[in-house]
Amino acid sequence: MKVLLVVTHPREVSLTHAVKNRFVEALQQNNHEVDILDLDHDGFNPLYSVEDERDWTNPDKVYAPEIRKEMDRIVAADALVFVFPLWWYSVPSLLKGYLDKVWNMGLLKESMSKKVLWICLAGGDEEHLIKYGYKPMITHYLNVAIAGYAGVKESQVEFLYDTLSPSEEYIAGLLDQAYALGQSYN
Repeated sequence: MKVLLVVTHPREVSLTHAVKNRFVEALQQNNHEVDILDLDHDGFNPLYSVEDERDWTNPDKVYAPEIRKEMDRIVAADALVFVFPLWWYSVPSLLKGYLDKVWNMGLLKESMSKKVLWICLAGGDEEHLIKYGYKPMITHYLNVAIAGYAGVKESQVEFLYDTLSPSEEYIAGLLDQAYALGQSYN
């Protein structure tokens, strides 16, 4: 299986990137091909311009080369994985810009019937996210409002909780969880 993995975090030495690395390690051990897009370090421009918006409903629109390149990466993949920190109970702005610019009518025309995995690193614990309704809100937003609208056939959200824990043992457990997700991803 060919997986396009999109990661976003400004610090390369971060738990987000460590989770991405463990997940990729497990995928590669299962002989999956992985294409990695690092939104913070690969030069992706998230600003939505007048040209991006022009003729947005036209399914035959000709997209800028940098957007067409990213659309082609999605089309070439069997599955998409997003690894990101939860900021203000949403995706980081770079990921939102990516979704705005790349997941568009032109891509829908070429079929988004892929599976998607969202690996969301949350600073809070699961109890907090449930108590205030954030877990179902975020899950619905990613699985239904984003992936479902785009025609994705299968979308799943996995939360890694308490990512600000000072316990090295706990953080090692989160990395093991990321590895296990990669091992079971088919």
